[in-house]
Amino acid sequence: MPRYRSAQPTSRPRHWRPDVALCFGTRPQLVKVARLLPALQQELSVFTVDTGQHYDDALSGALYRDLGLAPPDALLGVGPGHPMEQAARMSAATTQVLSRVRPRMVVVVGDTNSTLACALAASQLRIPVVHVEAGLRSGDAAMAEERNRCIVDHASALLCAPSRRAAETLVREGVTGQVVVTGDIARDVLEASIARLAPPRNDAPYVLSTLHRAELTDAPETLRQVIAALGELELPVLLPVHPRTRAALEAIDMLRPWPQNVTVTPPLEYTRMLMAIRDASAVVTDSGGVQREAYWLGTPCVTVRAVSEWVETVELGANRVLAPAEIHSLPQAVHEARRAPRDWSRDAYGQGDAGARIAAAIAATLPARRRAAPLPVG
Repeated sequence: MPRYRSAQPTSRPRHWRPDVALCFGTRPQLVKVARLLPALQQELSVFTVDTGQHYDDALSGALYRDLGLAPPDALLGVGPGHPMEQAARMSAATTQVLSRVRPRMVVVVGDTNSTLACALAASQLRIPVVHVEAGLRSGDAAMAEERNRCIVDHASALLCAPSRRAAETLVREGVTGQVVVTGDIARDVLEASIARLAPPRNDAPYVLSTLHRAELTDAPETLRQVIAALGELELPVLLPVHPRTRAALEAIDMLRPWPQNVTVTPPLEYTRMLMAIRDASAVVTDSGGVQREAYWLGTPCVTVRAVSEWVETVELGANRVLAPAEIHSLPQAVHEARRAPRDWSRDAYGQGDAGARIAAAIAATLPARRRAAPLPVG
C-alpha cells in the first residue's frame, strides 16, 4: 500500500488538484528531480511520487539528504522483485495514488521500470503523460530500457527531448504527442553542483568504474571477464559497487581473490561521484548517467555495452563503446581514451536550462491552459 507523508496538510485546499504529478523511483531519477522539481514549482503545482524502486538507504535515503530533497508526497515503497512483478506492483500502487490526487498531467523521467509503470498508470486513467528524456534510442531491442522508452514515448502527450537528434527520432517514428527540444535535466543538476565540489586532486592517476546493468550482473561469466579486464589495466581502479553487482559477485565468489589494483567501495553520494569522475584519468562504465557526467566533466569514457543511446558522446570523441564480447580489448581502449584530445563540445544536450524549458512546455500544454499555437520542435 502507498504511504503518504503528512507534512503541511493545511497548506493545500481540501479539494486541491495539482497541475502535475512528478513520478520517479531510482537513484538517477532522484538526481534529476533535484533540479526538475524546483523548476516545475516555479510554474506549476506539483505532487511528488517516489515508487521506491531503489529501496535501500544507500541508494535513496542518502541521496535525498545529499541533494537536499524534501520527502515525497507519496512513497510507494515497492522495493525489489522480478522486473515484471515489480512494474505491476508499481503500476497498481501509482494508479491508486493518481486516482486520489487527480493531477492534470503526469511527468515521468528516463527509461526505468518506474518510468514505464507510472506512464501506464496515467494512461489507464486517461491522464496525459509528459516524458522527460524522450526519443533516445540504442537500436538494441533486447535492452529493457529500450523497450520501456519506446512504449512511454508512444504513450506520451508531451515529449521533452534532450537533443535535436532525439527529437528527430520521435518525428520519424510518428509519435502522436507534441515534441519539444529541452536539453538534458541531468546537466542542470551537474551545473548546480559544481560549486559544491572540492578542488581537483592531483595525486596518483586512477580509473573509475561502475557496473550495474542486468546484461552484466545476470551473466556470471561475462561479469567475471569484465572484472578480470579491470585487473589488467595499468592504473588503479576505483569500483563503487551497486547492491545488484555485489550480489552477483558474491554469487560467483568473485570478491575473493580480487585483482590487486581494484578497490571496491559502497555506492558514492552524488557529489562524491562527480568528483571521482572529474579526477579520474578515465571512466569504465555501463551507466547512461555516468557516460554523460564524464562527457560534461571532460573525462574520457569507455562504455561496456554493445551500443549507447547517448550517441552524441561517441560521435564527439568523449566516449568509446566496447561490447562485453570484446572486453579483452579494455586495456587498449582505456589507453587510447586517455591519450585522445579532450576538446569536445559539451553542449550536445543543452546548456543547463532544461528544467525551465520543460516547465514552460508543460505549462503551455496543460489541458486547462492550452495555447492555440503548437510548440516548435526545436
